[in-house]
Formats: sequence, C-alpha cells, structure tokens
Amino acid sequence: MVLSGTDREAAAHGRVLLEALRGLAREVVVVTSAGAGDLAGFDVGTVELEGETPWHSPLSKARKAWKLARALEAERPDVVHAIGFKPAALACLAMQLASVPAAMVHLPDPGALNERGGVPWPYRKGAMKLLASQLRKPGSFLLIGSDDELGELRALGIDPGPRFAVLGGAGVDPEVYPVLPPAPGDMPVAAFIGPVSETSGVRELMQAFERLWARGLRLQLELHGPLDDTGALAADWAKWGLHPGVRCVAEWPADAREIWRRAEICVWPMQPRQGLPRLILEAASCGRALVIGDGPGGTRGFVREDVEGLIVPAGDASALGTVLERLARDAGLRQRLGAAARLRVLQGFTEAHVKETLRGAYLSLRLSLSLRG
Repeated sequence: MVLSGTDREAAAHGRVLLEALRGLAREVVVVTSAGAGDLAGFDVGTVELEGETPWHSPLSKARKAWKLARALEAERPDVVHAIGFKPAALACLAMQLASVPAAMVHLPDPGALNERGGVPWPYRKGAMKLLASQLRKPGSFLLIGSDDELGELRALGIDPGPRFAVLGGAGVDPEVYPVLPPAPGDMPVAAFIGPVSETSGVRELMQAFERLWARGLRLQLELHGPLDDTGALAADWAKWGLHPGVRCVAEWPADAREIWRRAEICVWPMQPRQGLPRLILEAASCGRALVIGDGPGGTRGFVREDVEGLIVPAGDASALGTVLERLARDAGLRQRLGAAARLRVLQGFTEAHVKETLRGAYLSLRLSLSLRG
C-alpha cells in the first residue's frame, strides 16, 4: 500500500515508485484523496481518504489515522510505503491501531522536521517519536535523500540502524529531458522554477538582477511557480512583472523544457526543504548551468562548486549578482557547467537509478522479514 503527500515532489517519487513496484508486488494499492485520475496507466487499486487536515487539530488527525487503520485492516498489505514526513507520521499512527508486517518510510522532505516544516510543535515532536519507534522495528526500512540528512535524523533520535538506503531525488528520464542547444538570442536568460514564497529567495534574486541592470548588464530573468499570495510578496510580484527584462508566470510550467530552451542558467537561490527537487534534475539533464544557494539541503549533494554549477551563500543578493554576471558574460562557462550537470545526472540521478535503489530496498526488507521468520 502506498501513501503519499500531495506536493509535486511526493507525486514525482510516487510515480517512479509505482513503476518500480510493477515487477515486485502482486498488487499495489494507493491511498488517495484526489481520486484515481492521476493514476491512469497504472494497474493499481485505490483507497479514498479525506484530504489534508490541519496539524493543529489533533481530533481530525486522529480521525484520519483511524480511517487509514480500517483501510489497512481491510486491505491487509504486506508493506506500507509512506512518502513524506506527514504521510509517514500518519501511517505510523495508523499502524499503532492495525498490524502491518513491514513499513517503508520514505523521507524526501527532511526539512519538514524542523521549525519551518509546516507541522507545529508539539505535534511535530509526537510525529518524530512515532517515526523513531517505527524505524527501530526490524520490519522497517528508511529511504533518505543523503548521508547528511541521515545524520540529522539520527541526531534527532530517529535511527533505522543498517536498514536504510540513500535515494537522491525522484530521478529524471534523460531521454525525455535531452541536452538542449545553446539558447537563441544575444541576451542570456536565467530562470527560476519553484514555489514563490518569502523563503524561496526570489527577493534576493530580483535584487541581484536589478543591480545588474542598473550597471548596464542585459540579462533576462524568468520566474515560474505558484505564488504564495500574501501581503508584500504579491504586490512585489506584480511590480516585478512590469520590468522589461523579467517574465513572471505564477503557475507551474506545463513543460519545463520550453523554459530551458530559452534559459541557459537555472537559479535556485535557497536550499529547498524537500531534498533534491526534480526541477533541478530536469534543468541539469537539459545541460543547463546551475546556480544554487548553499546549505545542507539536497541540491548541495548534487551540485559541486565550479563543476556542475556555482554555489552562493543563501540569501546573499550581492554574491548571487556576482555569479550571475560571471555566467551572463561567459557562454563557454555556461556550456561547460551544463555539460557537467548532464553527466552528473547520468552517473546516478536518473529514474533508472532510482528504480534500482527501490528494488534493492525492497529486497533488503524482504530478507530482513525472512530472517525474522
């Protein structure tokens, strides 16, 4: 049984997982709150569960866990695979009420455990205790984005022992996202794709961009992603869209390749909370140079300084402007970094690599259960 979050990264992991499970499981059942429309093409069963409930409402979470426990009793799965901190915590709570032989805890969003993770204290503390208790059991296995993230979990008391595997992102199909030629036009283009919020670094990116324009450097900038429509950010977003060198689109692109055909520089100013975003892998697979904000997140384990991209202190508009100017003035550097980024994907970050890791994890879990028996 697969239980996943609703964000884009969880959905990407879920799709790759379902493809990997085709050859491993007799039957796959997906717990969904959005119907089976997004599961077209997958031979899976579905269990309907209510949508996201607020974490400040313990009663609603308890009710949802009880409903999930009843579904577990009805389906009697051999393994529950939960993707994301919130679904994993919910699954651990449900498994306190219904017996399941094994659990695969998949955490592509380790930042959800910290104070900015969207789960208020003390509910986050309770969820962490549930995870720690579950992962101590021999029938549990952890999938984590990097060794650094595993160390952070262990520091919080969540330790799977030897039962873990590192899974660097959801992977990308390099044939679907091929190397793209240099972008046409004389003016280089940088692009950001991701949630637009106060913590995404778009303010610092715009500050850097405006300073470059004020100095006469003609660089174009594209901002794509859903807007956190609150207060000053919404007002600034409207103002940014009036700049002659800026294109603002407040929604996810239908096809990111269309953006990378125009833009040779992928900018991610802040470290993401959800590990290594698939959006970064798509840009890298297309052969685009990467500019990444420094920090302990998943992109730092993928991008090496002056190899696949350039790394700047997160939140530092001045440093961000310096590297953008360097890339804007040096087409050869853009192409060198882009070629290395593509190679990095091929060396271990494709969907094929992810599926192989998933298969290995399930075989390890099966071995652990057989030794137990």
